[in-house]
Amino acid sequence: MKQTLINYCFAPMIVLASALSGAQELDRIRAIANDDIVTQVELTARVDNVKGQYRANPQILPAQEILEKQVLDQLILESLQSQVADKMNLAIPQSNIDSAINTIAQRQNLTTEELQQAVVQQGQTVASFRQQIQRELLLNEVHRRSVARSVYVSEAEIERFIASQAGQSLQEIEYQLFYRQFPVAELAEAQALVAKLNDGQSLKLDPNAQDLGLRKLETIPTVFKTIVPVLAEQEAILIETDNAIHLGQLVDKTETKQIDITEYDIRHILIKTDALLDEASARSAIENIRTQIIDGADMAKLADDFSDDTGTRGRGGSLGWATLDTYVGEFSNAAAAVKVNEISDVIQTQFGFHILRVEGTRTRNVGLDVLRNQIRNQLQNLRFQDAIQRWQAELLAESYIEYRP
Repeated sequence: MKQTLINYCFAPMIVLASALSGAQELDRIRAIANDDIVTQVELTARVDNVKGQYRANPQILPAQEILEKQVLDQLILESLQSQVADKMNLAIPQSNIDSAINTIAQRQNLTTEELQQAVVQQGQTVASFRQQIQRELLLNEVHRRSVARSVYVSEAEIERFIASQAGQSLQEIEYQLFYRQFPVAELAEAQALVAKLNDGQSLKLDPNAQDLGLRKLETIPTVFKTIVPVLAEQEAILIETDNAIHLGQLVDKTETKQIDITEYDIRHILIKTDALLDEASARSAIENIRTQIIDGADMAKLADDFSDDTGTRGRGGSLGWATLDTYVGEFSNAAAAVKVNEISDVIQTQFGFHILRVEGTRTRNVGLDVLRNQIRNQLQNLRFQDAIQRWQAELLAESYIEYRP
């Protein structure tokens, strides 16, 4: 009975299609994914979008049949994840989409208008581009809520990674080896020389030794690659192979690079535009607050009373110590230009209208902290992607999926 009802419901569409030009393809269901469907129109549009993105290199794409199957599977997976988002009552505000598009444009050194022009030139409409960004933001939020809490990297793991070959490479330490090779028959002579070297003699004085120069770990001769990171400076090592005896002495190595960063302690006030407060009114309000501060009013109190930044209201508008690359371009540029303890001019960003005051600056040597954070982020990203793939596989396995011709 259910099948009969479905056929009956779609009968008017079939009759209507027969009256249209044969060049117009009938929209039809290509897949059922739990409570949702994927239609031919959706599939065709996404395939055309993919082809547009690879218009300059179409040879990269697989054959049409394979491409359609891959895209259909992706649409099914997106549908299932979107249904999870619906159950979570997730929604992406338009302001988040605007912010994401602005970030994409900045990373490509384009204005928002230039980015939109590039999108159109690739055969995609601005509206569909925004829908794509919205979909990606929604799926990212689903992933974050579904699997992010299961991803953890301990400090012990970070330390082990730093001690590994990959960690040594990240530190960009360079090693200087002096090297000498002996025939297998001269093992006793090589052992005697190693003993002298480890008692304080340098292989630099041996006319038969070769200076390999400062090298990163990946360019160290393979025979020494695993042992060099754990050698002390001036320590010599002897390695026997079937054809020769290899003697190396670590005579120098660079230390982990030290990185100085400048941090700013910033206090700010934000006034947002909304349905009741247009741009002119918001600008007027922030300018009035700025005048009060210049006349001696307490900026921290005004921030707590009037700022629309819920993250800093209650903290006097304090953003704490951070580097300027933490903030959007207009805000960071204003902070870099203003003198310490002076009030900036009114700044407009995608969040609204701001004024800021730099309370102080400091230079901090982060050195190994940067490396640790880099490793932590790298390991977390790898595990996060693995966790997403496992979660998606489970979602597919637990779902009802039906393909239609």
